[in-house]
Parts: sequence; C-alpha cells; structure tokens
Amino acid sequence: MRLLDPLASDFTSAMENLMHKDTRLTIISNRAPFQLKRKAGKIYYDKNVGGLVSVLDEIMCQGGGTWIAWGESEDTPSRVGIPLDDPKYFMRLVDLTDLEVRNYYQGFSNRVMWPLCHYFLDRCHFRSEYWKAYRGVNEKFARAFDMVSQGQDNIWIHDFHLTLLPSLLRERHRDLSIGFFWHIPFPSSPVFRVLPWRKEVLRGLLGCDLIGFQLRQHADNFLQSVADVFKIPVDLERSSVEFEDRVIKVGVFPVGIDYKKWNDLATSPGNIEKARQIRREVGAEHILIGVDRLDYTKGIRERLRAYEHFLEKYPEYHGRICMVQIAVPSRTRVEEYRILRREIDETVGRISGRFSTRKWVPLRYLYKTFPMEELVNYYAAADTAMVTPLRDGMNLVAEEYAASRIREDGCLILSEFAGASGILGDAVIVNPYDIDGVTESIHLSLTMKEGEKRSRMQRLRQAVKKRDVYWWCQTFLSTLMDVNSKDPYQESLFPTSKVL
Repeated sequence: MRLLDPLASDFTSAMENLMHKDTRLTIISNRAPFQLKRKAGKIYYDKNVGGLVSVLDEIMCQGGGTWIAWGESEDTPSRVGIPLDDPKYFMRLVDLTDLEVRNYYQGFSNRVMWPLCHYFLDRCHFRSEYWKAYRGVNEKFARAFDMVSQGQDNIWIHDFHLTLLPSLLRERHRDLSIGFFWHIPFPSSPVFRVLPWRKEVLRGLLGCDLIGFQLRQHADNFLQSVADVFKIPVDLERSSVEFEDRVIKVGVFPVGIDYKKWNDLATSPGNIEKARQIRREVGAEHILIGVDRLDYTKGIRERLRAYEHFLEKYPEYHGRICMVQIAVPSRTRVEEYRILRREIDETVGRISGRFSTRKWVPLRYLYKTFPMEELVNYYAAADTAMVTPLRDGMNLVAEEYAASRIREDGCLILSEFAGASGILGDAVIVNPYDIDGVTESIHLSLTMKEGEKRSRMQRLRQAVKKRDVYWWCQTFLSTLMDVNSKDPYQESLFPTSKVL
C-alpha cells in the first residue's frame, strides 16, 4: 500500500499511487456501486450516483478484488465482472427476499439504526422481527465473503447496515485485516444504550482492527458506549480499546468529495452558460439553493419555515429573491418518508400561495434526482447555499457547493449539527432549530460585503481541496495497513494511558 501523492494530477495516477498492484481489497457495503439490469438476454449496468462510489470503484479497478453488496435487481447473476467488457474486479451480489428487505433494510436499518443515530428516538421501532432479519442478513453477507475469500484479504466494511459482520468474519478468519467506516453520526452513550441489542452491535463492530468515524465526537461516543456497556476501560488518548485479547484502533477520517471533478465541471464553458441560463429562468436577483435527500434529518421543513419567516420579516425582498429546493427521492417505501413528502408538499404550497404574484415565484421545488453534471449548474447559479440538517454525519452538499464556486463568491449557511461544520468553519454556522436565527442568516448572506464573502469562500475551497475523497481513502487504508503491521494481540495498552 503506497501513500497517495498529493500532487497527482489526474484521477488514474492518484489511484495508481494509492494501490499497490499486489494489494487485494474486498469492499462490503449494503449498496452496490452499480445497478444491474438484464435486457434482451444481456446484462447492463448503471453506476449509482455519488462521488464516493466512483472513487471506490476506481480503487477496485486499480487494485482488483471483490465488492460484496445487496443485489437489488432481480434476474441478474450473483457474480459479475466490472467493467463487463474487461473485468478489473468482481462484484458479488447478495440476494435478499422481500421479507428480508422489509425487516432488515426498511425495518432495522431505517426504522431503528437510522433514527437512533440521528437522535430521533420517537421514530425508533424496536421490533424483534427487525432484529432477527438484520442478524440473518449479516450472516448472509458473511457466507458471501466465505465464497470469495482468498484468506489474506484486506476488508473494508461500510456503515450501519452491517455492524455484526466484522465479528462474524473474525470468527471464521482470525487473521483477516478488517476495517469499518461508520458514515453517519454515532450517538452519545445514553442515547445508544436505548438500543435493546446494544451489546450485540458493539461486539460485532469490535471484530474490526480499525473503526473510522467522521468526527472526534463520534469516535469518543463509540468508545464511551463500549466502556459503559461492557464495563471495560477504553483509551481516549490513544483512541483504542482492548477487547477479548485484541486491540481495536478507533480513528477519525472525515469524508471528502472529488474536488477536482466538481471544480472542473464548474469551469466548463458549457456549464457556465447553463448556470447563467438557470439564473435567467429563475428571474430573481438573489437565489438560495437547498439540495437534500428527502429525509427528516435534513431539516427541509425547518429551512422552509425560516424562509417563510424571512419573507414575512423582510418584504423589501419580495420580487427579488427565490429559493430553489431540490429534494432527492429517498426510501419511498418507508411510511415515515411518505408522510414527510406530504408535509413538505403542503409547506411548499402554503409559501407559494401566500407570496407568489403574477410576475414572481418565491419558491421552486424540484422533487427529482440530478446527476452531478447538472447539479453543478445550480450550485454555480445560486448566491447562497443552505445546508441545514438537524443532524448529519458529514453532508457533502456543503463541500460540493464550495468546490463549484470557481469565482470564489457566494455564501454557505451551514448547520452546526452537520459534521462538515467541523471543517468548514468559514461558513455562516446556524442552529437549524432556531428559526429566527436561520432567518437572520439569510439576511446576512444577502447583505455581507463582497470582500468578506470572497475571503470566506477562498478558505472554504482550500479546506475542501485539502481533504478531498482521495485524502480520505488514502488515510483510512494506509492507517488500516499500519494497524495490521503491528501485533494485534500485544500486551495491554492501558497501564501508562488515561482511560475511562
């Protein structure tokens, strides 16, 4: 494993620097990087949207190996080479029954783990059938790995859908190198310990060699939960825990974006003209932009209420401002999300009905998915981006907006409860629950002097560029390799360290 050369000038050379030709990596995630489809007897695939998926795909193409994930499409093979015409690695698809999808994915993952980790305890549904399916699907993933393992794999498991998998793999393959990245917030110990299966989830994660989180707070919350649940010491200074004669390292690796790709797209003459066209179509002097998955954690309703309050308080901006809210469809089969969509539709209708005139539309609501090649034009067209989740692991929309501001202008309003606020301190930081405060942040973004906007945006862009998605991949994987170059069964770390 080689370190990523920060001066690498293109996507391919960066990946070649990251991966040694003899390194074999197995990535395991709930979601596959591609959607497979069969048409006229042939297999086709569409890449899932997301810069993170693209970079991990390139790592696999450079180094080879296997990507294990849920095969959402029916009537497709369980193993397929990627790319189809010249395979560089293989994708192993885990088939789930309809009942498993309902109870493991829609149930335990999205009605237990997701609301719990985002502090929405009132939305948690602690049902035994959900847990049984979750445990069974994690075992399915372990069996899928057994079918492709060559014994010396480096394993990189992703997110809260597969917390039991590390220990299941460790039981079968004691010498595996296992890393796990937790993409969402890890809640405080009192909140996490509400989970009836807290011990099983923590024991599953402690099968790893390295567990990564977005923020120091998330890592400390995890360590405190381990200390409280198992009544064992954890080392906060060394960010480690000794469990069942093994030492598990806990690290902080904030996810970034492909800065260069977003910047290059925004620099394209064609996209510059499309951004101008969006401004002409919107027809407002000031444009606000919100881009979110349709999820109750994203604070869309609260943001719309703050904008409504702004229109009430500052009537001098009537006819001069427009908010464009893009809501990407998400988890449409989960009842809570269907209810949320109706509530947001009603809020949009109320604002439009109250303030629209024959010549002015104050709010444009787009319920659809945009590829990054189109989304960059909205970022470039907007004077202010509002990224105000109620709780978020990182939130890459804030970074995408900054990377798209090639003229080093614009203003970013950012929730203090988004992980990105720990990196992007030059944004206007707000409490998304404080409607009056968010209202005033909109007014500040419109009245801030251009010199201050420019200096803030320059620093935001530098922060995003410095810790991009390549930095994230390199840092996590090189740390995993470093952890496993040492004896994982070493003598206790704790006699000389401060512990909980």
